[in-house]
Amino acid sequence: MENSEQSKPNPEATTGQSESSTDATNRQATQELMDELADLANRLTTLGKSWWNSDERKRIETDLRSGIETLGTSLESSFQQVASSQEAKEIQTKAGEVGEKVTSSKFVADLATALKSGLASLGEQLDKVAKDMEAKSAAHPAPDAAPKDDAPADDPKDIPIDKA
Repeated sequence: MENSEQSKPNPEATTGQSESSTDATNRQATQELMDELADLANRLTTLGKSWWNSDERKRIETDLRSGIETLGTSLESSFQQVASSQEAKEIQTKAGEVGEKVTSSKFVADLATALKSGLASLGEQLDKVAKDMEAKSAAHPAPDAAPKDDAPADDPKDIPIDKA
């Protein structure tokens, strides 16, 4: 019977060795992944630097700058031509008149009053919510505080978590 006991493998020893080799394999795989990610980051950095220093990027930048400058000059010239026309002056005058009528109307005054009271009400509600949240956080201390013995069992914040 002693022979049969000696021939049986010790499951605890095998499990310990298996976990140890699994941990080592996991660490090695993690390290290989980190090395690959670092290598990829280095390659991307090199690629970015090469592109930034390339003649093509510099040519594109020069083309864009000159194109934007030309566009700006053209738009400015067009706006000056339109602004100096009689039609534009008439439209500007009419727009000013409409603006005065709108700001002096009862509708705008009522709308402003309603918006003001609505925003004030929203501010009051936000204050209430903030006070409720402060009261709740004071009633339920942070997880690093000492646990209460009279806390309800179904409170998810009070579930113990074993850290292994």
